[in-house]
Amino acid sequence: MKTKLYIFALAAISMILALSSCSESEDLLSAFHSDPNAVRITAQVGKASANGFTRSFPLGDAEAQKNFKDGDMISVKADGQDAVTYQLNNNEWQPQGSKFLKWESETMNFTAYYPSLFNGTITQPTEYTSVESLAAADFMSFSGPQTNTNNSNNLTLTMERKMARVVVEIDGFKDQYAGATIDNINSLSICGVKAYKHSDNKFYALIKPCEAQNSATFISLDVAEGTSKTTETLAGIPELTAGNSYTYQLTVGKDKVSVSGITVKDWTTWDITGGKTEECPTPYITFTAKAEQKFKMTTEGGYTISGLQYSVNNGKWENVVVDKEVTFGGTNGDLRLRGTNINGTASGWYAYSTITFTEANVNVACTGDIRTLLDWRNYNIVETNKARFSYLFKDCAVLTSAPELPATTLADECYNSMFDGCTSLTAAPELPATTLAGNCYNSMFLDCTSLTAAPKLPATTLAGNCYNSMFLDCTSLTAAPKLPATTLAGNCYNSMFLDCTSLTAAPKLPATTLASYCYRDMFRSCTKLTSTPELPATTLADYCYNGMFNGCTKLSTVTMLAPSDKIENTYSSFKNWLNAAGTSATTRKLIVLDEAAYNKLVSKTKYLPAIWKKDQCTVEYYTPKP
Repeated sequence: MKTKLYIFALAAISMILALSSCSESEDLLSAFHSDPNAVRITAQVGKASANGFTRSFPLGDAEAQKNFKDGDMISVKADGQDAVTYQLNNNEWQPQGSKFLKWESETMNFTAYYPSLFNGTITQPTEYTSVESLAAADFMSFSGPQTNTNNSNNLTLTMERKMARVVVEIDGFKDQYAGATIDNINSLSICGVKAYKHSDNKFYALIKPCEAQNSATFISLDVAEGTSKTTETLAGIPELTAGNSYTYQLTVGKDKVSVSGITVKDWTTWDITGGKTEECPTPYITFTAKAEQKFKMTTEGGYTISGLQYSVNNGKWENVVVDKEVTFGGTNGDLRLRGTNINGTASGWYAYSTITFTEANVNVACTGDIRTLLDWRNYNIVETNKARFSYLFKDCAVLTSAPELPATTLADECYNSMFDGCTSLTAAPELPATTLAGNCYNSMFLDCTSLTAAPKLPATTLAGNCYNSMFLDCTSLTAAPKLPATTLAGNCYNSMFLDCTSLTAAPKLPATTLASYCYRDMFRSCTKLTSTPELPATTLADYCYNGMFNGCTKLSTVTMLAPSDKIENTYSSFKNWLNAAGTSATTRKLIVLDEAAYNKLVSKTKYLPAIWKKDQCTVEYYTPKP
C-alpha cells in the first residue's frame, strides 16, 4: 500500500513540474510577444538573395534547402546580454529557457551559432552515419553589428558555413576488381573521417578546413572481395576552404585510385539537388521512345570508341561497346549518353562512329547538350575546337529531334554529315558558331526530307567547304537562313540548297569578293525559286557561279553586277549558271552592270542560254539605287 502511495506521489510531483514548466514557457513567450524591445529573428545561410540558403540541410532537395524546419535551434548573444537559444516554431524563432534578447540601442553587436551547441570551436566528427549527423556538423556562425532599422526590432542573421563539404563518386573499377560495384565498398573515409553513404550511392562528409598536405591520406576505402577486403587509398589532402563543396570522381584499382574528375563550387550560393552541387541537372544526350527501341553504335575506318558511356532508366553507367544492342524506350525508360573524349565521336570523314536504331517503326526524340559527350563534368566550359561528330546520326530515319549544338568555335569536319539521311527530322538545332573550320557543316542535313526550316548561320567569315551540300535534297525546306558572310572561301556554299524543291526565296549574298566554286550549284534544281538574290560581287573567282541556278525552271529575274573584265578573266565563272533556268517562266528579266558585261556573257560559250538573251528576254542595265 505504501509503494502505491509513493508511486502516486511521484506521478503527482512530475505532473506539477510539467505544468509548472509549461506555464513558465507560456509566460516567457507571452512576455516575448508583448515586449516592444524584443529581438525578432530571421535567419538564412549565405548571401541575402533569392539563391541564398535558408536551411542547413546538406543533402536536402531544392525545396528542403529553402526553409528551416520546426525544432531547429540557434544560439544568439548580444552586447552585454548572455546567449539565448531560439527555436523555430510555426515560422517564428522563439526564445527558450527564461529570457530573450532585447534591443538596448539602435546598433548592437550580435554573435550567432548553428547548431545551438556550437560555440565557435570546431570539433571534427569522426564518423557520419546519417543525414542528421551531417546537418549537426554543418557549423555556421554570424558576428557583427546590426541596426534596428525603423524600430522594426528585426535581426537578420546571414550565417556563414565553417566546414567544407567533400563528395566522393565512384566512377568505376579497373579490371583488377572484375565485376565489382559500389556495393563492394564497405566503407569510405575522407581525411580519416568515415563518410556517410547516401541512397544516391555517393559518399558525403563535412571536413574542417585545412591547408594542403601532400603526403597525407586523403581518401581511403575498403573494397570487399568475397570474405576478404582490400584497403585502397588516395594520397594528398588538398586545401579545403570553408563554404566550398568538393566533388571527386574516382576510379578504383589495386594499382592505384585514380581521380577522373574534380568539381569545386561555392556551397553557399548553389542549389543542392540530391546531394550534388551543380547549377542544374547535367543535360546528357537523352533518347526517348514511346515503344521499345534498340540502340547500338557502329564504326567505320578503324575508328575506336573511347570514353563513351550509356545508362538506361537512370541506372548504372556502362561503357558503350561497338555493335552491342541496348534496349530502351517504352517501359524500359530513356537512354542517356555521356563521354570524356574531347575529340568527340569521330576522327573525320574517314573514321567515325554512328548511332543506329534498329526498330524502323519506332521514332526516337533526342535532347541534351552534345558537349556532354566531350566532358560531361565540365561540358559548359569544355573546348570544342578539336571535337568532331561526323556521321554521328547518319541514316537515323526514326530520329525526330536533334541535340543542342551550342559550340561557337568549331573543328574541321565537326558536323560533317551528322544528320545525313535523318528523314524524320523536322527541326534543326541552333548553330551559333561564329568561328568556322573546313567542312564543318558539309552535308550536315543532306536528305533530311522532313526538315522545313533552317537554323540561323551568323558567321561572317567562312571556311573552305563549310556549307557545302548542307541542305542538299531537303525537299520540304521552304525558307533559307540569312547568309551574312562577306569573307568567303573555296566551295563555301557549293550545292548548299541543291534540289530543295520547296524553296521559294533565296537569301541575300552580300560578298563582293568571291572564292573559287563558292556558289557552284548553290540553288540548282530549286524548282519553286522565282528570283535570284542580287549578286553584287565585283571580284570573281574560277567557277564561282558555275551551275548556280541550273534547273530553276520558274526563275524569272536575275541580277548580276560583275564588270566585263572580271567575267573575262575568270575561268568558267558562269558556266551553266542559268542552264534550264526559267524554262517555265512566262517572262524573264536579266539585269547586268552594263552593255559590256552583257556582251561578255554572250561571247562566252555556255555563259548565257538563248532564252536569257535579248531576243527572248528583257535585258536591263543596272541603275544604282539612290
